[in-house]
Amino acid sequence: MAEHTLSARLVEIESMLDRSRRRFEEGSRLVEEAHAILGEIQQALIGAPRSASPEDSEEVASRLLASLKASGSEMPETLCGGRLSVDQVQRLIRIDGHPIGITEMEYRVLELLAFARNNVVTRAMLLKHLYRRADDQPQPKIIDVFISKLRKKLRNASGGAEFIETIPQRGWILRDVDEKSGA
Repeated sequence: MAEHTLSARLVEIESMLDRSRRRFEEGSRLVEEAHAILGEIQQALIGAPRSASPEDSEEVASRLLASLKASGSEMPETLCGGRLSVDQVQRLIRIDGHPIGITEMEYRVLELLAFARNNVVTRAMLLKHLYRRADDQPQPKIIDVFISKLRKKLRNASGGAEFIETIPQRGWILRDVDEKSGA
């Protein structure tokens, strides 16, 4: 009799685990959908183009980079409410007037973000900007490393201000905010 009770209890526990797994998977799916919708809403709010399929991302990146260069838009003397300045001649950045030491690659990441200010810059765009030839390109995750290091240096130099914002599943943006709303 004890074996029958134990066996029945085991079936009940397996059933509970199966229901829990299905609920977890459904919850994960809902979170992913909400994350995607949030990204689309953020894109719509900033007026950036909708996301491209992975097959089209390199072509889209090329077109966006070409349009940035062709527009002849110049980088302003200051960004982020005047807190961030980029000296293109000396390839130097300053936070609140104080120079910040960054690497050449970090400078080039910031340079593209500054030129595209208020627009999303994708991983493909950064790879294309940093590595001119496709056969020179390292693993795409290197962009995360450059962004992370650059953010840390900017945050430390500015007393914790965040200048570079991540747009989920899209890329990054340097918002050129006014002084009243902060950096």
